[in-house]
Amino acid sequence: MAQTTRSQTALMRRPEDAFVPLRQVMDRLFQESFLLPSLFDGFSPGAAPTGTNLWETNDSYILQMAMPGVKPDSISCTVEQNVLTCKAESSIKAPENGNPIWQSFGGQTEYRVQLPAEVESGKAQATYEYGILTITMPKAAHARAQTIKVVAK
Repeated sequence: MAQTTRSQTALMRRPEDAFVPLRQVMDRLFQESFLLPSLFDGFSPGAAPTGTNLWETNDSYILQMAMPGVKPDSISCTVEQNVLTCKAESSIKAPENGNPIWQSFGGQTEYRVQLPAEVESGKAQATYEYGILTITMPKAAHARAQTIKVVAK
């Protein structure tokens, strides 16, 4: 009986905004899930799909994506309006006569990442090694930090 009282007391102390509708929680789970990376749209800390890193240097952005089992020749990447889109097809095949019970990877995959600034997409370079796609995108000249020389008069 005492445990029930403690549980009820603990629930009463929670602020109202701590309760989130189950549907909202489930929607967020699927949107942020590695199982549905095509739903990812945008970049903010903690919102990137699993297996994705974005680095910034003085001159460029470097994006790393874990893409295990992907055919390198099936990968295509484009940049449009500061959004990098990478599409690929996994070489994972279903077993003969296999009926899927659960599938979390395989087939077509698409990632979209909102870049923090404009890049020179024509000068971008991409490599694929050991299941990791690495894309180096030079920042546009006007997006790079500029040094202003101070002259004494």
